[in-house]
Amino acid sequence: MKYLMMACLMAAGAGTAFAEEPVEAFTAKLFTAKGTVETLKAGTTTWLTIKAPYLLEINDQVRTGLKSKAELYIKYGSKIRLAAETTFVVNRVAPEENSVEVIRGKMQAWIRKFVGRSFSVRTPAAVCAVRGTVFEVEVADTGETAWSLFSGAIQVIDNRNRAVDMAPNQRLEVTQAEGAAVVMPLPPEVKAPDEPKTIKEEKIEIKAEKVILETKAKEEAAAAALVPAEEVKEEVKEETAAPIEEPIIIVPVVEPPPSVIPTQEVKESQEVSGSTP
Repeated sequence: MKYLMMACLMAAGAGTAFAEEPVEAFTAKLFTAKGTVETLKAGTTTWLTIKAPYLLEINDQVRTGLKSKAELYIKYGSKIRLAAETTFVVNRVAPEENSVEVIRGKMQAWIRKFVGRSFSVRTPAAVCAVRGTVFEVEVADTGETAWSLFSGAIQVIDNRNRAVDMAPNQRLEVTQAEGAAVVMPLPPEVKAPDEPKTIKEEKIEIKAEKVILETKAKEEAAAAALVPAEEVKEEVKEETAAPIEEPIIIVPVVEPPPSVIPTQEVKESQEVSGSTP
């Protein structure tokens, strides 16, 4: 959290960008409201009609009326579009995971992929785990849920705890009674929706994430550059740690010949010469 905040400040360039609406205080923002859009604030019992822009908090509900539409941006990379007659809840907003709930109606989502971050959606019939994806979920009044995946990957877990992995251009229907059905190809007429505009808060976060990724890449490159030098240092250390021992040469000691003639030899010489009286 601290590093993301610092990166946001660096990416913004000037503190004035945060004077009106600090990024750390931002949770979710309704930036498009066409027709009738209402909210039920957490802990209250009265629905209030709202207009864009409007800030939302954890556990706030949003409801769209007939022929209405709402678009939201949730901090940490989640962009949402609510179709007409949809009821939606922001359950959790955190650096590691955003979590929402669709009680009824249709929601389209654009989830920006980032390391260590996930997104989950709960409906009356299933829970969906998302990582960097464009998808659509539609919930009937009976709770039956239809998932349509356009890009990325999602895993849907039904009420029987059965997990189904979905690939792009696939559709899955889930009921509360029967659970997940067989994954089917998307009908040819179903196309990926157009992504909503990028708002100020999203731009700031994208810049902050770029700073984080660039910083990480530089740190990894610097660490990789130090590895060869460390290896050479270790090799030199091993060579100097064990000095080569020179072989010991043993030279035999040869005694010199005696310089004095033995006594017997002297006596014999005297007898031959006859010089002794």
